Amino acid sequence: MQDAVYDYENRIPAGFYDKIYQRRTGVRFCWHDLKFRTVAAHLRASRRLLDIGCGPGTFIGNYLPGMEALGIDLSASQVDYATRTYGSAAHRFSTRSLAGLAEAGERFDAVTVIELIEHVVPEDAIRLLAEARSLLTTDGVLVVTTPNYRSLWPIIELGVNALSPVSYIEQHINKYRRDLLAAHLSAAGYRDVTVGTAVGLAPFTAVFGLGTANTMHAIERGMKYLGAGNLLVATARP
Repeated sequence: MQDAVYDYENRIPAGFYDKIYQRRTGVRFCWHDLKFRTVAAHLRASRRLLDIGCGPGTFIGNYLPGMEALGIDLSASQVDYATRTYGSAAHRFSTRSLAGLAEAGERFDAVTVIELIEHVVPEDAIRLLAEARSLLTTDGVLVVTTPNYRSLWPIIELGVNALSPVSYIEQHINKYRRDLLAAHLSAAGYRDVTVGTAVGLAPFTAVFGLGTANTMHAIERGMKYLGAGNLLVATARP
């Protein structure tokens, strides 16, 4: 599911992104919060969810109350952190493969793939999306997010690379725009594909407080981000 060249197990400390989130303040917390809130809004009718590439478990642990959820990731250290921090009878984390879940007959009425497919080459992204489709119930929904490279994201990425101990230079190898993401979903066999954008400038106004950022988010959402949000958000049916 991830680029074999980049050593995700050893180069990203366990819980790295969750510890940023747990600050509950600042631009980076706000970015993750608005992203996760956007994804969760597409899941209100779901009961059983699979989160592919769950990392330290932040999304499942904070945005899915009352929902049964399984998070999977290739990184054993991230899964261990997620289990210790957010694990419960309803919220589980594992290094199981998509193929293993399919062989066991597992089915989910929602699958999320949150900022993962940009880390793999196109053919692997399509293969991952197709494997995810096989795990959905007939009326299930897939929700995918990935950076929008026809937005301000390339500039934002340069800033993150310069200021953060974890850089995207080696990680982001599949640079999506709307039409490319829609094409990959169609190639993976999905129907009713919709690709929009989310998370505009609101996170950067968090320097003035989260209230300001939330107000800005509401304004941008009402304007549908003028189609230029920094994240692509796609939904699709199997």
